[in-house]
Amino acid sequence: MGRRHVGKRDAKDIARERIETLFGLAEKEALGGSTARAKRYVTLAIRLGERHKVRAGHKRTYCPSCYAFFTPPKNLRVRTHNGKVSMTCLECGHIIRYPVKRP
Repeated sequence: MGRRHVGKRDAKDIARERIETLFGLAEKEALGGSTARAKRYVTLAIRLGERHKVRAGHKRTYCPSCYAFFTPPKNLRVRTHNGKVSMTCLECGHIIRYPVKRP
């Protein structure tokens, strides 16, 4: 028997579900102390999103440079200054800055 063909829309839906699952596993592992495994889950999720052209949707939960899952006191420093938030990854030193929306 041959393999069943999966359409492009169905493949994207499956990829979104897997990305959500992988980020959930990454969060669980990062809180449990296994940062290497959490980093691997984030890497797999990002690659899966790139392959199927699906956005991960977890923009500020991981480092875009080293793919470390952020757990704020352990590997993330957050500072605010002049209407901007500065997030510093303590594993690789990468700095993410974005403006704060004011009401």
